Amino acid sequence: MLSTISSALVVGVLSIYFLAGLPRIKRFAWRLVPGTRRPRVILISDEILSRVGGYVLGNVLTSAIIGAGTSLWMFAFGIPYPILLGLFVALIDLIPVIGSYIGGAAVALLALTVSLPVAVATLVFYVCYKLAEDYLLVPRVMNRTVHVPATVTLVAVLIGGVLLGIVGALVAIPVAAAIRLLLNEVAFRRLDNN
Repeated sequence: MLSTISSALVVGVLSIYFLAGLPRIKRFAWRLVPGTRRPRVILISDEILSRVGGYVLGNVLTSAIIGAGTSLWMFAFGIPYPILLGLFVALIDLIPVIGSYIGGAAVALLALTVSLPVAVATLVFYVCYKLAEDYLLVPRVMNRTVHVPATVTLVAVLIGGVLLGIVGALVAIPVAAAIRLLLNEVAFRRLDNN
């Protein structure tokens, strides 16, 4: 437990330092690129970072939706602590692939305090929501925020999850967005000009 807390604290502090130093890190990396190509590399890298930001925004949006849905479900069936658990589910849903399952299991266990049928209905609600989120909501949100088509989103998450597990599923959509952008801006332009 102490190891997990200290690791989370270290990751949080390093993230803050990294974000604070990001402009200097980018300037340093850009200086490694030949001057003739630097303006184009700056534009492409800024666009990639913008799409990664869109991915984070899309993830927060889908997490907020399940958090609100959880609170409404719990209010409707009289499950205790609806707002608190709604916030918990929204936060835990930020963990890709398994986050919503953990949140759904916690809410279903708490629903047992009401009755067994409510707990089973809650479990069914989460399974149905997870399917709808994975195949309907996430592809549409990512298409709007990251500009990656729905089929590419699904294939990227599947491939990333198979190759690298949870970490692969987490980085799959931003990597797919970066590859798509590089193909459009670099590879396809060169092929069209030849």
